Amino acid sequence: MAKHVSADQVEVALNVDLIDYLERKGEPLNREGRYYRHQVHDSLVIKDQMYAWNSRDEKGAGVINFAKMFYGMSFPEAVLDLNEQGYKVKDNVQEQKPKEPYQYPFHYEVNDRKRAKDYLTNERKIHPKIVHWLDNKDLIAQDKLGNVVFKWKQKGEIVGADRQGTSPMKDGRMFKGIDRNSHGSAGFSVDIGKPNSIYLFESQIDALSYWSIKKGKLQDTRLVSMSGLKRQTMIDEIKRMGKEGHKMNHITFCTDNDKAGREFANKYQRLINKEVTKIDLPTNKDWNREIKKENDLVIER
Repeated sequence: MAKHVSADQVEVALNVDLIDYLERKGEPLNREGRYYRHQVHDSLVIKDQMYAWNSRDEKGAGVINFAKMFYGMSFPEAVLDLNEQGYKVKDNVQEQKPKEPYQYPFHYEVNDRKRAKDYLTNERKIHPKIVHWLDNKDLIAQDKLGNVVFKWKQKGEIVGADRQGTSPMKDGRMFKGIDRNSHGSAGFSVDIGKPNSIYLFESQIDALSYWSIKKGKLQDTRLVSMSGLKRQTMIDEIKRMGKEGHKMNHITFCTDNDKAGREFANKYQRLINKEVTKIDLPTNKDWNREIKKENDLVIER
C-alpha cells in the first residue's frame, strides 16, 4: 500500500476533471442540465468538482475526496490512481478568458414577497424578525417563479445570487441554483454589527437557522454561506474582511455534522490556527434540521 506521494503528484490529482475520471472508470452517468446523476446510485449527483450522495449523507468537493469516499481509497492510493491514466484536467481556459460581468436580473423580481417569506418562516423556521430584517436590507427577494433569491452583496453591489425553490418540482425535488456569472468565490453573507469574526456555513439557510437559534448572542460578526464546502470562498471571504478594514479575531466553522463537513472543519482548523478558530457543529445533520428540531420540542411542550 502506498504511503507517500509527492507534492507534484498531489497537484496533478487535484486538477483532474471529476466527470472525466468517472466516465473513464466506467461509471454510468446521465447529464441533467448542469448536473450529472449516477444511473445505478441515483441519489448521487455531481456538478463540476462537487458531489452529493444524498441517500448516504455524503457530500464534498474534489476528485481526491470522491475517490476516497466512493472507492474506499486512502489518500496516497487516490493520488496515484489519478496520476496513472492521463485524465483530463479541469478546464482553466474559461477562467483565463474575460468573464461576463454579473448583472442581477431585476426584471425577474416581484414586489409581492409573501411566498418567499412564508417559506423561510413556516417551512424553514427562520425567525420572522430576521426575515423582515433581510427584506428591509434588500438581501432577499422573490422572483417570478416564486423562488427565494439570496443576494450576494459586497460593498453594496450585488455580485451574485442563490435561488431556492419554495415548492417541489415535478420530480419532487426542490429547485436550487446559482445565477449565471455570479462571482465564483463569493457567497451570501450577512453582517451583524461591525464584524470582527466570521462564521462559515454550507448554505444560506443554515446560516440563517444558526442566527435564529443564537439570536442576541451573535454580535459583531459576519455569517457566510460557502454554497457547499468551497475552500476558495472561505479564503476570499477571510481576505475580504481585511480589505474592508475589519479586524479578524476568530473564525468559526459551522459546517454540517457529516463526514465531509467534519473533515473540512477539522482540516482547516489545523491549517489556519487553533487559537483563532473553533468548530460549532449541530447535533443534527445541519443547522436547519437543528432549528426544526427545536421548534418541534417547543410545540410538544
